[in-house]
Amino acid sequence: MNRKVPVELPEGYVDFYKNLETWQNEQQIKLQKDLSLETADILTLIANNKKPLVKIHKLKIDIDQYKTMFINLLDFLSRVRPQAAEKLKAVYDYIDELSFSTIMAKIIADDLKYFNDLAADINVPGDLLFFVLDHALRPFLRVYAAPYQEAIANDEFQSWNFSRECPVCGSRSHFSRLRTNDGRRFMFCDRCFIEWETRYLKCVHCDNDEPGTVKYLSVENDDAYQLYVCEKCKGYLKTYDERTAGKTTDMFIANIETVYLDMLAQEKGYNNHDY
Repeated sequence: MNRKVPVELPEGYVDFYKNLETWQNEQQIKLQKDLSLETADILTLIANNKKPLVKIHKLKIDIDQYKTMFINLLDFLSRVRPQAAEKLKAVYDYIDELSFSTIMAKIIADDLKYFNDLAADINVPGDLLFFVLDHALRPFLRVYAAPYQEAIANDEFQSWNFSRECPVCGSRSHFSRLRTNDGRRFMFCDRCFIEWETRYLKCVHCDNDEPGTVKYLSVENDDAYQLYVCEKCKGYLKTYDERTAGKTTDMFIANIETVYLDMLAQEKGYNNHDY
């Protein structure tokens, strides 16, 4: 059953991401049977290097497998988003010109200029090109990250103190949850699905913890979904409060469903400092 959200979202918006998540989950299950990735002592590595694991312990992905995943995702998107089929075909026709090893490195580095320049060469929107290349990589990143989830979740922010940056893949998180039994905050990475703990009343952007300057806002009749805002840097963080809701949720979809909280934050002068 779809959750009733307090604003009208574009028709098919949430269903598209649900279908995408299902597709990626299926790909991840297949990859787990085929991939044998070397694991590392993640807590020691990130504590000593102060960098996410993927920038210390090289992610070894077969280029042909990634290319195949990319092609399969183009096919999937062409079926579920026929209005984008022409642009997706332009990307498909350019495949032989793409360096997938370079692309993987640029995704990890969040080098958006590279993808905008590449999109201009293909004559497609930059956000579309990045979306497809990024989401084709995500099943690999989730297989890579899965063995580390328990160690990261139990670390109590001792080894990793960069609140927004994922300790495994380095992506910036925009969403967190407050755990049911104790109210502790866990950040969620929508790229590799890792969760890690950060302090409850501290701005994840500027580390401000001055009383009265970090507070939360919520929408009427939607109390479980909250905005934590910082009056010093004007940053915000979307949060799902399991204690108020009385249940867990699919964090990937909850992040998508709460785009209205992003709009509310921006209307009030807050931003997520993605630059």
